[in-house]
Amino acid sequence: MRTVAEKAGVSTKTVSNVVNGTGSYSPETEHRVRAAVEELGYRLNPFARGLRSQRTGTIALVLPNVYQPFNAELAEQVIRAPETQGLKVVVETTRGDAERERAVLSTSHKELVDGVIYVPQALTPEEYLPLPLTQPTVVLGERPAQAAGMPLDYVEIADEQGTYAAVTHLLAQGRRRIAVICEQAQPRAGGRRLHGYRRALEDAGVAYDDSLVIGVDNADLWSSGAGAVTRLLRTRVRFDALFGYNDMVAIGALSVLARSGVAVPNDVALAGFDDIEAARFASPPLTTVDPQRESIARNAVSLLRSRIDAEDFRELPGRCESVGFVLRVRKSSSVAQGTPVEPSM
Repeated sequence: MRTVAEKAGVSTKTVSNVVNGTGSYSPETEHRVRAAVEELGYRLNPFARGLRSQRTGTIALVLPNVYQPFNAELAEQVIRAPETQGLKVVVETTRGDAERERAVLSTSHKELVDGVIYVPQALTPEEYLPLPLTQPTVVLGERPAQAAGMPLDYVEIADEQGTYAAVTHLLAQGRRRIAVICEQAQPRAGGRRLHGYRRALEDAGVAYDDSLVIGVDNADLWSSGAGAVTRLLRTRVRFDALFGYNDMVAIGALSVLARSGVAVPNDVALAGFDDIEAARFASPPLTTVDPQRESIARNAVSLLRSRIDAEDFRELPGRCESVGFVLRVRKSSSVAQGTPVEPSM
C-alpha cells in the first residue's frame, strides 16, 4: 500500500479509502490511485487483513447434507442474499453426526469464520445449548424456552403451521384417511410437523390413527418415501391422502403409487413440504408448503451480521425471527392449480 501511495503521490490512508470505497477523495485522486494499483499489480491480502482486524470476512453455513435439494437451495439463497454482500460463505456438512455438530460449535472454528448459521439435526437443544458459545451463531429452527436468555439468535421455520395448512387442505377435499410419512427421530422439524398433522385432524374432528403414521430413519432420501409407502401398501390399511414430511419422501412415494396403479389424485391426494424445484415437475405437480427459503436466508444473515458487528456478541440479547409460509396448491391434491393459498398466521 505504501508503494502504491508513493507511485500515486498520495497518503496510504487515501489508498485505503479508494480501494475500500470509504472516505472522500476527488475523481482525479481516484484515477491516480487506480492507475498505480493496476500498474503495480496491487491486490488486497484478505489473510493479512484478517490478522489485523481479527475478522475473516467468512461465515459458515452448517447443514446436515447438501444432497437434500432443500438444503442446496437454501445454501444458494444464503450465498446470494443481499445481506451476505462482502462475506464469503463456506458450507460444511455434518452428515447427521453429533460429534461433527459439536465440533462446528466449538472453538475449532473460531479462527476460521466470523460466525455460523447452524441447522441442527443430530443434537437436541438440551445437547447443544450447554456447549460453550465461542462465536456469533444463528440457529435455523424453533427456539426452545431454555434459549430465551442466551446470546443466540433463531430463525423459526413454520413447520407446524405449514403442515397444519397442508393437512387442512387435504381434509377440505373430503379426505379423511390421511397417512403421513415422518421422521423416526424427532429432535428437529419432524416432531413439529407431526404435531401440525395431529392438530389439523383434531380440529376437523377426525380421529388420529397410528396405523397411518409411517416413520423413516432418513427423510432426506428419495428412497425413504418409496420404502415407506411400499410398507403402507403392504399393510392394506385404507388411506385416501398422504402427507410427506418433505417433498423428497412425497415424490419418492409418488413413484411407487404410480407403479402400483394408485392414481394421484383420484385415489390418493398427495402433499409435501419444502417446495423444492422438483415438486413443480413431478407428475402430477406436487402440492407443497413453501417455507420461504429467501426470507429464511436473509433473516439469518442479517441477524448474524449484526451479532458479528457488535463489540461483544455475547452482550447482544438473543433474538428470534419467525418466517411465514405459502401453501402451493397443485394437481396432486385434486384441486385446480391456481393462486397460492395464503395462510392466516
